Amino acid sequence: MPHPTVPYVLAAPGYLAGGSDWEHLTEWLLRGHGWRDVSTIDQHTALASPDGRLHVALNRRGAWTWTLRATTPAGREWAAILGAHLPVEYVTALVDTMLRPDSRHRPDVLGSLHAAGWTADAAAPTPTVVSPDGLVRFTEETALSPTRGPWHAACTVDGHTWWTATFSTHTPPGVVAAFTRSLASDDPLPRMAIGTPLYGCGPYTRLTQTPHGYDDEQAQLEARITEARGHRLAAASPAAPRPSSRRAPRTR
Repeated sequence: MPHPTVPYVLAAPGYLAGGSDWEHLTEWLLRGHGWRDVSTIDQHTALASPDGRLHVALNRRGAWTWTLRATTPAGREWAAILGAHLPVEYVTALVDTMLRPDSRHRPDVLGSLHAAGWTADAAAPTPTVVSPDGLVRFTEETALSPTRGPWHAACTVDGHTWWTATFSTHTPPGVVAAFTRSLASDDPLPRMAIGTPLYGCGPYTRLTQTPHGYDDEQAQLEARITEARGHRLAAASPAAPRPSSRRAPRTR
């Protein structure tokens, strides 16, 4: 049965686009990556990776906060708490980095924001950058250890905080960098026209019409699920035996 036609718009900047459909992340993990549903209470979605090292939870009781948890190779636990109205695309980018960590180099967490025109707040006691429209602040606090952390961000419009994001001290810098790259991106996000822009954000949100619709959203989700499932099954399959280099005996 076709879904009713609902007009969509492209919203920019992305951090004002709203959360969108949270199932775009949970279905991708469950059906694509083979995660397990370990929810224990109603209105709370908790997922765990097949090896139990990674956890993603969504508290759907009013606050609608995401919690990401994992353990570093050194055995240090870390967590990120992401508030309501943070785009699910941003959360997905963080989880994708959790799935494919890169420890070869330490990324510059603030570099992408500086490149996108975010400016430093010279009056802040710790390294803080502010979005060009002044609505988002990202702070990197200096910890007592040689590492940096925790990090936190907030989107505030006319005194109302739409979302916050907090990363604990041992969060891998690659995960935090994935978040700042999302913040720095100028790509608009597709959203249903109904409910967009967020209340009070109209003067700061750029909206353009798009033929993109619900069916396109679902088709893209199914494609991502199929791709993830294919990679997972390929990784789980035993390597094909190499052909023997010995020649078969000649027959008379």
